[in-house]
Amino acid sequence: MGCGYILYLALKVARSSIDLGAVKHVPRVLSFRDGLIMQLCNPKAMIATLPIATIQFPAAGIHGVSLLFWSLGLAALAFGAPTSYALMGAVVGQRLASPWLLKGFSLAMAALLVWVAITIGYEHVWLPLASGTF
Repeated sequence: MGCGYILYLALKVARSSIDLGAVKHVPRVLSFRDGLIMQLCNPKAMIATLPIATIQFPAAGIHGVSLLFWSLGLAALAFGAPTSYALMGAVVGQRLASPWLLKGFSLAMAALLVWVAITIGYEHVWLPLASGTF
């Protein structure tokens, strides 16, 4: 079902229309408070960093005080990610004015989604079913 949903998303992204002239309103600018609340309520940082700090760091021989420093570095990177996304979006977003270029990005993203769906379906559904270990 998950692979089917990913394929559905790929289809929606590939078929989406890009009409830059259709944007007639000025988007609301987010404030610092909006960004802070989104960052603090975002579970992605904890979901991504918790397995790294609890499983991968000890497996790599990182223990004790060094685990604390590595975890603080990882937390700083996780917290700084939205800032880098915002800066890249501000810089790149102003330069992307061609509908053809945006359509190309959409098609590339759709192709990547199809690839992910096929890969997940093969590795996590087909292979276990074929080997009888499902």
